[in-house]
Amino acid sequence: MQNKWRPDVSASNFIADSKAHRREITRALDDFRPDVIALEQCWLWPVIRDYIETAGAHGGFSIVYSSQNVEQDLLAQEAILSGKDADEWNVRRAAEIELDLLAQADLVVAVSEQDAACFSKRNSSVVVAPNGIWQRDKPTGLDRWASRFSGLRTALFVGSAHPPNASGFLAMTAPDLGFLSPTERILVVGGVADLIRGDERFLRCADLNNARIELLGVQDGGTLSALIELADVVMLPIAEGGGTNIKTAEALYNRKRIVATPFAFRGYERFAHDQNVELADHPEHFQDLLAKALRGKSMQIEPTHAGQLESLLWTATLRNLPEQFAALPRHRRRAPTGWRLSRPVDGSRRFLRALSRRLGLREKS
Repeated sequence: MQNKWRPDVSASNFIADSKAHRREITRALDDFRPDVIALEQCWLWPVIRDYIETAGAHGGFSIVYSSQNVEQDLLAQEAILSGKDADEWNVRRAAEIELDLLAQADLVVAVSEQDAACFSKRNSSVVVAPNGIWQRDKPTGLDRWASRFSGLRTALFVGSAHPPNASGFLAMTAPDLGFLSPTERILVVGGVADLIRGDERFLRCADLNNARIELLGVQDGGTLSALIELADVVMLPIAEGGGTNIKTAEALYNRKRIVATPFAFRGYERFAHDQNVELADHPEHFQDLLAKALRGKSMQIEPTHAGQLESLLWTATLRNLPEQFAALPRHRRRAPTGWRLSRPVDGSRRFLRALSRRLGLREKS
């Protein structure tokens, strides 16, 4: 029994070894008769591969691999961060699954040019569909939050409970938050707050750090919108990880003043020189820029690439996928007994329309 499994790797192996789950997946696929099987991340590929090879998959679907990052590289980074006791089996298993899927996929969808370059070494059919965002929710509790932080200048950091998020924050604010004045606060929203709160690097100077930070944890969309609106600065202290950082797109779209690492702008390099963006990859420089931004005059943001901000929305980033999916080959594989291979001649057009509606790119008639 592996005692340091990652949940996604563990789930992948559990489902692949479970006859009941494989039967359920097979039944769902046989009933649905998909044109495309698109795997978001690679973890269900062992089951799908088994379905194709032994369950008599029908003769008209393609395989798409879509991932927010290169999984094997991300797990290798996390293994290094975790130290010598990390179980390298996770990395080996991720590489085994991902490399096999790359070899079999009819199309690979990457979120950045960097990831696409990596995937292209194994598959020639790679497209880039960047991560996107939705317009933020209507702010709720705006007056209450404004009152709570009255007289303070605030920097907002938003992140999930993903270890690189906490690691980057603690690295860029090291050794403590003493570089901030008593009238300045960092507001931390999302699961990353719990990782920071319990980290020994934060606890070494807990009294000082707690006097300069508000670890607000997970909040609903309306509250997050209120905090974004009130924040003087958005900080993006991301130093490692994979794919692209959606919080960068959110900060850009909402026209906030940004202090970030260059790594946080991977995939968004075209915005890196906007007037509201300042970049630093060294902790002392990052802290200096953050302090200056908090103590400076409020900036009226007029992005030099204002017209490009719409390109950050999901409706723009996914615009080409329906056509790319519809153009995929329909492989001829052995069909199960009683399987009807006939398809309406306009099946591709109907599929394209349905997928467009699902992605929010076409209104239902």
